[in-house]
Amino acid sequence: MGTNKKLRQENLDTLLFDYAECKIEWDEYLSGITALGIQSPSEIEEYKDKAEEARYDYKVSQYQAKY
Repeated sequence: MGTNKKLRQENLDTLLFDYAECKIEWDEYLSGITALGIQSPSEIEEYKDKAEEARYDYKVSQYQAKY
């Protein structure tokens, strides 16, 4: 994998983790992924689904850790 692709993927992963952990909101996540080249409606929908699933999993794990 090229350096640019690796850096892009790292940035996408960081955005995903930050969104999942509620460190950023949807608007910031969306502007971040579009700045990284994710612009078609189908790609955005795919990334939205991944992000929502990650956020759900994070919240469930936090709940389970509490109880």
